Amino acid sequence: MTGLFSEQSVQLEFYKSDGTFEGTVGAINRGDVDLLLGTCLYGVRLAETGVAPIIVAQSNQQTRHVLAQRANCPCDLRWSDLRDKVIVVYPGQAPTAWAAFTYALAKSGLSLGNVKLIFGYTAEDAISEFVRGVGDVLFIDGDTALRDDLRIALPVSRQAGRLPWSVYMADRQNLERKRELLQRFTTALDRSQKWLQGETAETIARTVAPFFPHSSPQRLLAVVALHQSLDLWAASSALQLDQVQRWSQALELGGLIAPGKQLGDYLDVL
Repeated sequence: MTGLFSEQSVQLEFYKSDGTFEGTVGAINRGDVDLLLGTCLYGVRLAETGVAPIIVAQSNQQTRHVLAQRANCPCDLRWSDLRDKVIVVYPGQAPTAWAAFTYALAKSGLSLGNVKLIFGYTAEDAISEFVRGVGDVLFIDGDTALRDDLRIALPVSRQAGRLPWSVYMADRQNLERKRELLQRFTTALDRSQKWLQGETAETIARTVAPFFPHSSPQRLLAVVALHQSLDLWAASSALQLDQVQRWSQALELGGLIAPGKQLGDYLDVL
């Protein structure tokens, strides 16, 4: 995988943010990084600080979040079946997963008013209490749901549709200065994405294993297989504009961008 970037004479260095909006956006504002990988909401925040953000490539096209049932639950679940169901919410670190969920609900003709939500559990307690019998379904990250006592019932992505979940963004001024370098980067990224599309879960898991030394081969294989089943990785680095429009609607519905606004009002596309 990394060889694809070396072929384009691209040397990658990774900057670890503190995880906050301010810390991540600040890295671009200070010029500490050339590219920011993450949700489009980072681009919205960049625009609000006076930066002219531009999306140069797309990485993931789906949320990993799912609705899970208890492993011993025999019934198949449909989105329309969620009416009046009690949903235990596993705590997350970003509001975008919830925006994708509310958008998926809306596409099924439901709203948050049609379900009952249980917030407030710790991460550990949310799972243990659900398995014990609290609630009807569990809203959780798909990777975390890979447990013997849980069964993934409804991936949010199947109902919400493809979304520009993770994108690479740059400051337009920096882009103009380093356009040729960034084009080589997107070429290498595109080749790596096509590699992901064409390889088996076993090959991908084996290739990325050195980067995840604390994960067992079995765990890595299960995660890769899940990501493939969700169609998580974009097949091309080129941004799909229909996905941007869909995500704008979802973010507006979720209250994460102002009513009547579109992502295109904040972000440009290379």
